[in-house]
Amino acid sequence: MLILKSNSERDKMKRLFTYVSSVTLLLALIGNVVPASAQSTGSSGLSITPRKNLTLKPGESTTDKLTIGNLSKNADLEVSLKAIDFTFMNETGTPKLLLGENTQQTAWSVRPFLEFTQSVVVPAGQSRTVNYTLTIPKNQGAGSYYSAIQYGTGGTNGGNVNLSASGVTLVFVSVPGVVKEDMTLKRFGAYQLNKDNITGSYVKIATNKPEQVAFTLQNNGNVAEAPVGSVTVKYMFGKKQWNIDNVNETSSLALIGQSRIYLNCLESQEQQVNVAGSEAKNKTCKSPKLWPGRYTATLDAFYGQNGNNTHQVSATASFWYLPWWFLITIIALLTIISTAVLLIVYKAKRAARGKSARRR
Repeated sequence: MLILKSNSERDKMKRLFTYVSSVTLLLALIGNVVPASAQSTGSSGLSITPRKNLTLKPGESTTDKLTIGNLSKNADLEVSLKAIDFTFMNETGTPKLLLGENTQQTAWSVRPFLEFTQSVVVPAGQSRTVNYTLTIPKNQGAGSYYSAIQYGTGGTNGGNVNLSASGVTLVFVSVPGVVKEDMTLKRFGAYQLNKDNITGSYVKIATNKPEQVAFTLQNNGNVAEAPVGSVTVKYMFGKKQWNIDNVNETSSLALIGQSRIYLNCLESQEQQVNVAGSEAKNKTCKSPKLWPGRYTATLDAFYGQNGNNTHQVSATASFWYLPWWFLITIIALLTIISTAVLLIVYKAKRAARGKSARRR
C-alpha cells in the first residue's frame, strides 16, 4: 500500500500510472486478445479484457460486460472506471492516452455514448463483472469510433491511494454504411532497426544484413484500418528468397489520421515471453541468409470494411546488400586487376622500346 504524502510522491505515482496504462493500451492496439494483466512493482494487479469490438447502426444500443479480476490473494481492490480518449504517438502504434481532466473530445470519441458504474469492489483472488451500455445517436455517420475505459485501483481501508494496478479496455465501434476509406503508401522497402531496437529507417544500400521489410501507410479516411496482404522478396538472379504471407499477423490498426508502419521479419523465430504476468509467444527476427547483391521486394496489400469496396496497395522496391567484407574483397580484386593491367602495359611498352632500340 502506498500512501501519498507529498506532491513529489504524487507526481511519481502519476507518471507510473500513465506508463502502465500506456503499455496495456499498446498490447490492445496490436491485437492482443488474451486478457491482459496490468501490474507494477506491487503485488496486486488487475486482470482485464484489453479490447472490445462492436458494430452498431445509428440509433441502436447494446449492453455488454467488462470482467475485472483481482490478482491479489490477500487484498480487496476498489476499482474506479473512467472513459477517456486516446490517439497515436508515432508510426509504430505507441498509444497516447489523453489523461487531462479538461482534454478536448476527439472527433472519433465514444465517451458521450458510454454509460457504466464509476466504481466496483473486487474481492481478493476473485473477479467481478461491470455492465456498460453504448448508444449510438440516430444521426451518427458511418465510420470508426473509439475510446477507452480506464481502470484505477485503491485499497478499501481508509482511503489510502494505491496505484499498483491500472489499465484500459479499448472500445472500438464500427457504424456501418458508406465510409471514406483512403490509405496511401508513403514508404516501402528494406528496414533496419537502430541499436535501441525501437527506432529505425528504410535503407537502399545496407552493409549490415537488413532483417526486415516494412511499409508505411497514411490513413486519410474515417475508419480504422487493419491491412492484410503479402510480400515477396527475390534475389537479383530471379530466385525467390522469401514469401511473407501475412504482413499484419496481429491485425494492428492504422487509426484515423495516423501514419502507421508495418514491420515484417525476413526470417523469424518464436520465443516465450512474460507480458504483464501472462505467458505469450512472441516472434522475433533472426539474421537472414543473404548473399551480396540486389534484392527486389513486391508488396500486395488490401484494406476495406465490410460492405465497402476492397482497396489494393501495390508497390515494388529494391535494396542492395553489400557487406564490408564483400566491398573490401571487390576493392582488393580491382586493385590486383588494375595493378596487373598496369604491369602488362608497362612490360609491353618496355618491350616495344627495346625493339625500337635494336632496330636503330
